[in-house]
Amino acid sequence: MPCGRFITFNWPQRFMDKVEKILERYKIYLGVKDVKLVVRPYKTRDAFTNLTSSPPTIYLNKHLIDDEEVVEYLLLREMIHIALHKYPQMRYGTPNLSYSDKFNSVLRFFVPEEKEEKTKEKIVKKLIEVNRRLQ
Repeated sequence: MPCGRFITFNWPQRFMDKVEKILERYKIYLGVKDVKLVVRPYKTRDAFTNLTSSPPTIYLNKHLIDDEEVVEYLLLREMIHIALHKYPQMRYGTPNLSYSDKFNSVLRFFVPEEKEEKTKEKIVKKLIEVNRRLQ
């Protein structure tokens, strides 16, 4: 049974299978019930979430989906936003912590800082490359 809803444009099955596994894993860990995933080309954005839609919608940059590590990082990051939005008094820290402290605490649980930095570098390099091609 699919764990997310997809808006697809002839995505390779292997990509959809990988995304399903990633979504299922983090949905269990973070307690997120359902998400919708949309992949579109963006010049400068890597990913973002519409928290007001039902279910929440994660938008991924089409130019970044060829790297599984990047996709996993972006999905995790956006699902943490969903979890913190739905459950503001989450068990991740105390109510005295700011949103960013809670977010970073959860992210660090899954992704070490060094790995996050390397992944962010990949994202920036790819977006620069894409923008050069579009000019």
